[in-house]
Amino acid sequence: MFCSFVFSKLVTLFVLMVQLSGIVCDKKDGIFQTDIGNQMTIGLSDEGYKSVQLKCGSNSMVVKLETEEDFEGVIYTRGSFSDKKSSCFLDPGYRKGQRSFSIKFPLDECNTHKKGEIYSNTLVLQHDKELIMPGDAAFHLECDYSKPRDVTVNADLQKDNSVVSRISLTDADPSFKEKRRNKRTTAENISDTVILTQDFLKRRKSATI
Repeated sequence: MFCSFVFSKLVTLFVLMVQLSGIVCDKKDGIFQTDIGNQMTIGLSDEGYKSVQLKCGSNSMVVKLETEEDFEGVIYTRGSFSDKKSSCFLDPGYRKGQRSFSIKFPLDECNTHKKGEIYSNTLVLQHDKELIMPGDAAFHLECDYSKPRDVTVNADLQKDNSVVSRISLTDADPSFKEKRRNKRTTAENISDTVILTQDFLKRRKSATI
């Protein structure tokens, strides 16, 4: 399985190089005349990961990811690749057998958007340390604190239903603009924690066929 994954990445890289070779460079000032976004699209990806878990805290988001194969790329919030701020960018380095990762970032940093009481951000799972390519994944994260507080106390169990957490599969392309949430690729929970898995997405996909 690992060999086939590496082979698919090499094929993707070859296609990317062919596409880049078609970009015309301005001889006068040495800048690209054509934006790479016009040459290649990333698209939604349901490969490379097994599960994504979001936990909405009082002042932060915590995301845990599990990949299908050993991972040697980077994980970051959209817009944080260039400055690589530690709270917004994770480069775990390669270790054989390493497939579980965690990143925590504040609600008021890392390009987190606030609309009313809903905080949102996009997390990118990029398999190459430098290039974003087809096959890379991205997840739109939402912590919705607008629901009226409803705390249920039952014996020694306390449950807070005041938070709605959501994860949606989205496009890893940095120029992609999210217009509206796709319910078919969204996991939602009336709790501070939600998990999006490949099995969940496959069930949703088969239900619409």
